[in-house]
Amino acid sequence: MIDRQGNQDFTPIDRSRTESCTLHLPQIAEPVSVQNFLDRLMQYQVDPALLGRQIYQILATNFDREILLLQIANTLGVACEADFCFVAAVVDQKVVNPNASWQKNRNDRPNADAGADSTQIPEYFEATRLELPSISSLEHPVLANVLTEGEIVAISDYLDSPAASELNSPVTPLPFRAILAGPTRLAGAVNGIMIVGKSQPHEWSDADRQRLESASEAIGITISHIQKTQEIASLNEQLQRQAKYKNLLGSVAAAIDTSSEVDRILQQIIENTVDTVEVDRGQILLLKYTDILLKTSSPNQTPKAKIVLVCESALTKNESKQAIEQSDAGKQSTSAKTKNKEKTANSKSKIANSKQNNSAAFWMSESSLCSQAFHSAPKPLVFADVGELIGNEQESVAQILKLQGIRALLVIPMMGARGQETVLGFLVLQHSEPRTWSPEELEVLESVCAQASRAIIQTQTLKEAQTLVFDRTAQLQQSLDVQGKLYEQSANQLEQMRKLKLIQDEFLTTVSHELRTPLTIMKLAILMLKQAEQPSASRVKYLDILEQQCSKETALVNDLLALKQFEPQQVPISLIKIDLKRLIQDLAGDFETKWADKGLTMKLDLPKFAAGWKTDPDSLKRVLLELLTNAGKYSAFGTAVLFEASEAGGRIVLSVSNFGPGISAADLPHIFDKFRRGTGITDQAIAGTGLGLALVKCLVEHLNGTIDVSSCPAESSKTDELWRTSFTLTLPQFPPELSNLES
Repeated sequence: MIDRQGNQDFTPIDRSRTESCTLHLPQIAEPVSVQNFLDRLMQYQVDPALLGRQIYQILATNFDREILLLQIANTLGVACEADFCFVAAVVDQKVVNPNASWQKNRNDRPNADAGADSTQIPEYFEATRLELPSISSLEHPVLANVLTEGEIVAISDYLDSPAASELNSPVTPLPFRAILAGPTRLAGAVNGIMIVGKSQPHEWSDADRQRLESASEAIGITISHIQKTQEIASLNEQLQRQAKYKNLLGSVAAAIDTSSEVDRILQQIIENTVDTVEVDRGQILLLKYTDILLKTSSPNQTPKAKIVLVCESALTKNESKQAIEQSDAGKQSTSAKTKNKEKTANSKSKIANSKQNNSAAFWMSESSLCSQAFHSAPKPLVFADVGELIGNEQESVAQILKLQGIRALLVIPMMGARGQETVLGFLVLQHSEPRTWSPEELEVLESVCAQASRAIIQTQTLKEAQTLVFDRTAQLQQSLDVQGKLYEQSANQLEQMRKLKLIQDEFLTTVSHELRTPLTIMKLAILMLKQAEQPSASRVKYLDILEQQCSKETALVNDLLALKQFEPQQVPISLIKIDLKRLIQDLAGDFETKWADKGLTMKLDLPKFAAGWKTDPDSLKRVLLELLTNAGKYSAFGTAVLFEASEAGGRIVLSVSNFGPGISAADLPHIFDKFRRGTGITDQAIAGTGLGLALVKCLVEHLNGTIDVSSCPAESSKTDELWRTSFTLTLPQFPPELSNLES
C-alpha cells in the first residue's frame, strides 16, 4: 500500500485471479535502518495489472476530490520508481483542471553512511504542485506527440533527443533526463496525460510501459469523475448563488414593504447586498442637486450636486489557521478561513433631514470617480482591478468613500422613474482584492438599485403628499380655529349683551325705584302741606319727610358723580393724620344704635395702632360706612358684625365680617361691578342701587390699597344657611416724604 508520503512496501503477490488484489504491507518486527528500507523497497515491483486496480481502489475509497488526483500521481510515481509524476486533464492541447504533480523529496533523503534514527522510517517522497510552463501548456514537442499520436512515449535521456538538440528553441527545457509519457483515455478517447520522469538517464522497461498503459483508463475515469464532480459542484454553486440572489431581491422587497423610512430601507439593502455578494464594503450615496435643470445625465456638463453618504456596511475578514494532528507517518497542515460579519451604519445621515454631516458629504466636482459614474449612467462603472485610478481622488473624498486598500470597485447608478434620466445616487461595492464582476451579479445588483430607486421615489412622493395633506389640514384647522374663535367671541358677546341687558334692566328698575319712590313721597308731602287746615305738627312731619327723601336723592346723585370722578383716579389724595381707632369706635357706636331693632351687635378687635398714620379720612370713612351698611343689610337677625384690625409689614389690614345668606360663587367675581347686585337681592326687596361696592373699590384704589371678599359657610353654623362674608381692606402706611409732598 501507499502512505500519504508515497512510501511503498510490498510482499510477493500470488497472481491467481481468484485472490484479492489488495496489497499487503509486511509487518516490521523490529526497527530497520534507512539503507535496509531502501533495499527492501527496490526488491518488490508493482504488478502492472494491479496498478489500475489500485487506482480504482483509491478512487472508490477517497471522497476528497481535492487530493484524489494527487494521491494517484503519488501512487503512479512510486510504482514507476520515478522522481517526478504529473497527471492532468487536457483540452485542446492545454492542461486544465484537474491536474496534480508529485515529486520525490530529495532534501530529506538521508546519507546511507551517516548515523540515523533506526526507530523511525523517514519521509522519502513529497506530493507537490509544480509550476512548469512547458508541461502546463504542453508546448514541448515530446508531450504534444503523446496527445497527437495517442501512444506512450519513452525517452531514456531527454538531452540526447532531437527536440533537445534544436538550437534557439523557444520551449523551456524539461527539468528531467528520462521521460515516460502516455495519454489517459475514457471510452477510447484521450482526455488527459500522464508523465513520469527521472532526474538521471534511465532505460524504461516494458513493465514500466505496461504500468502506464494499465493506469491509462483508470486515471481517465478518475479525471472524468473529478470533472463531473466539479461540474456538479459548479451547478450547485450556481443554484446557491441564484437562491442567494433571489433571497436578496426578496429581502429588498420586504424591507420596502415593511418600512416607510427610506434611511432604514437603504441600510437594510446595503447590508443584505454586502452579505450576498461577499465584498468587503458597500455604500449608498445620494445626490442633492442645486440646479434642477441639470439633474439628468449629460456627457458634456457635470451638475452642481452634493453627494451624501447615507449608509454603509462592512464585511471584515479574519483568517485563522488550525494545526491538524497527523499520523506517525507524516503531518499535513491545512488552513481554514472564517468570516465574521460586522455591520456599521451611518446614523447621522438621514434623507428626511435637510442638514447633513459635513464629513459625510462632498461635491460631485471633487470626485472624478463619481463624475465618471454620473456620465456613464445608466451603465455601471466596473473595475475588476481599479489599480491606481483611485489615487486621483481628493483625500477628503477618499476618506469618505474609504478607498484606501481597495482593488475591485463597482459603482451602479440609481436612476429615476422610467423615461427619466435623473441619477438619484450610486450603489458602491468595494473589495480589497481583485475580483471579476459576473454578468449575473451585475444584473441582480441593477435590479436591487432599481428597487432602491423606486423606494426613494415612493418615499419622496409620499412625503410630498403627506406635506401637502399636512399643509391643507393645517390650513383647514386654522380656518376652523378662526371660525371657532369667532363663534366663541360671538357667543361671548351675545352673553355679555344679555348680561348687560339684564344689568341695564336691573339698573333701570333699581334707579326707577330709588328715584320714583322718594319723588312720590315728596310729592305727597307737598300736597299735604298745601292743605291750609293742617296742624303745625303735621306740617313739621311732612317737612322732615321732604328733607329725608331729598337727602336720599342727593346721596344717589352724589354717588354717581363720585363714581365718575374716582374711576379714572382724577381726584388728588389728601393725607391727614387721623386716629384710626377712634374713627372705628365712633362708627361702631352709630351703627349699633341703628341695628338695635334688628338685634345686631358689633364686636371690635383693635390693636394699638402706631401714632401718626396719615390717610384721606373722607375716603376711608366712606369706605367703612359702605362696608358696615352692607354688613347690616345682609346679616341674619341676632348675629354679630365683626370688625378686626391688624398692622404688619408697614400695612394696616381692616376686616368687616357678617353672618347671613352669603354671596354665591358665581357672584363673587362681579361683586364690585357697577350696578351689580347679588342674585335674588332685588326679589328680596333689599334697598340699594348696586353702586356702593363699586364706589368702595374706587375709593380703596384711590387710597393705594386693595380689597378682597370671601364668603363661606360659618364654622359655628349647624346648617348651610348661615355664611360668613368678609371684606378685607389692606391700606399702606404712607412714608413721610409722600405725606410732606401731599401737604
